[in-house]
Amino acid sequence: MLEEIRKPAYQRFGLLRFNEIRKRAQEAIKAYDIRCSGPLAVSRLLSGGNIQKTVLARTLDQQPDIVLAAQPSRGLDVGATADVHRRLQEARDRGAGVLLISEDLDELFQLSDRIAVIHRGHISEPVETEKLDKKQVGLMMAGHSTKGEQAA
Repeated sequence: MLEEIRKPAYQRFGLLRFNEIRKRAQEAIKAYDIRCSGPLAVSRLLSGGNIQKTVLARTLDQQPDIVLAAQPSRGLDVGATADVHRRLQEARDRGAGVLLISEDLDELFQLSDRIAVIHRGHISEPVETEKLDKKQVGLMMAGHSTKGEQAA
């Protein structure tokens, strides 16, 4: 609720509307399959995967124009990973720009339209994913361009 707490739906004249806040939490718990004791559960006491789902719910339900997803599926089980991927694709499909930062090449190839690599503080030219394979990305990570020459 941190980003939304000042919206009229959740406060009036500076007083919090706890029933509305609790309702919003219950909706997020159900929609994102957050495993917890209920809407009053303390987030820091949840498992890493459930904390990640909480952050995802808080962020994506606001329908941002830009989503920065850094290691979005790290530490998640297969089902939760699939759900995170689906939600990022839904954000993209509704028109949001999604910047995915990941060390998981399978994830990058599955979700990305273009891939760029950061090597020694420099970012490569983005290349359309369908024009790349994992070997080429590995070479880019080692400092080679997509044309095969060594980058400076």
